[in-house]
Amino acid sequence: MDRNTVLALCALCVAVAFCLILLDETAYAAREDGLTGDKALATKKGLDALETKEFDKNKLPGKLEIGIAVGSLFAMIAVVKWL
Repeated sequence: MDRNTVLALCALCVAVAFCLILLDETAYAAREDGLTGDKALATKKGLDALETKEFDKNKLPGKLEIGIAVGSLFAMIAVVKWL
């Protein structure tokens, strides 16, 4: 690589770092408007926390979503293999 290419790459790295610094936002674990986490689950330690968590049946994916996910895996394999 010549000198101009190295300088251009360094300038690009500085520009990306500068943009990342400018676009930084503070992340909050819980907002003040009433959204709270599962405090009972947060106080448990180890694998005991996994045993007591019950899943909401309405939030689980249906058969259509599971079929789309499995089909997309086969499509991904086909794309990687033949394209």
